[in-house]
Amino acid sequence: MSFTLKGSPYPSLWLALPRTIEQWSLPGGDETFADPLWRKLHNFFKERGYILWIPFGLSYLGSPRELQPTCNGFAFAPVHRGWGEGSRIRQLSEIHCPNAMLRAARTADGRDVVIRVICVGSEGQNQLEVLKCMARGPYSQATPNHAIPLFELFELEDITFGIFPRVGFSVADAYDSWAENSVGDVIDMVLQCLEALAFLHSMNIAHRDAFKDNFLVQWHPESLATNQLTISRPRVFLHDFETAVRFNVDVPPHARTCTGLPLCPSFALPERYFRPVPPEVSSGNPYDPFELDVWQFGISLIDFRTRMQEIDDVLAEMIADDPSKRQSAFEALTDLARVVRSMPSDRLNIAPIDVDDLMSCRPSPPPSSLP
Repeated sequence: MSFTLKGSPYPSLWLALPRTIEQWSLPGGDETFADPLWRKLHNFFKERGYILWIPFGLSYLGSPRELQPTCNGFAFAPVHRGWGEGSRIRQLSEIHCPNAMLRAARTADGRDVVIRVICVGSEGQNQLEVLKCMARGPYSQATPNHAIPLFELFELEDITFGIFPRVGFSVADAYDSWAENSVGDVIDMVLQCLEALAFLHSMNIAHRDAFKDNFLVQWHPESLATNQLTISRPRVFLHDFETAVRFNVDVPPHARTCTGLPLCPSFALPERYFRPVPPEVSSGNPYDPFELDVWQFGISLIDFRTRMQEIDDVLAEMIADDPSKRQSAFEALTDLARVVRSMPSDRLNIAPIDVDDLMSCRPSPPPSSLP
């Protein structure tokens, strides 16, 4: 790709930055790689009203001390552990950034955001188009749309940065981690994740990286914590659309297929792809990416069990080897919501089964009809 810097106000800055998304995404979120890059970008973003967070430790960032935080509407924390060291509130002043693709920042009025590299040259344009459809405009205001909002776009020559809200926590920590969530807390998040996928699919978009760690949640309710009274419920957001594929409305449903691993500019080579894959993807034949989304989300819940067979059965159907026996995201959402509505709410106020017990109590997934 040819590119001219004629008349550019930032030629030396642009030339000092990585030329591909893969280079931006190389492991090394600490001072060995990411920090020097973002130090060069400090003034660029400061001129636009964003103060970058401060690196500390390995791949971690801390909020700038000179600016007090203001609620951004996307990150909260329960106060049952107080306000000091080790509190959930303190966790909001730290963030993990494993590579140079992401950087946290704070606006002049104290709202926390995350800056992400979206495009470098022709790379990432597909993600940008999906974000413009789902994360901006009228669709971004629809209640079943859980795509993380895209606040602003900044261009530095052929590099496009997106500004997103800093959301509280990862759904990956909803259970078997530090969060003291009940089954009801986790199932509420699972329902929202399925709603996110169902709405995305209704827009003819498949995410293709729909594992639980790509869902964020405003806070963890921790209904099982001592002295914690859970009243309100947090909203879940779906992010990282780098592997997403969007089909035109004139493409018939049977033709909305993909082939091969769900690669993207961050991991363009098969040897860099370490996610689990269902049989239809490893077969090398065309497959339905919407069915892939359901399997990916379901397999990321493989270590979650509720002690309630009705709920566990719905989750197990999401990971059937035969994609024709897999529920759609909307079907799984409808079935799970129906089961949950039929139960007294206090029945869900229990802890998930401990991960160490799973080998002895986990039911087998539905049998496959594949040879």
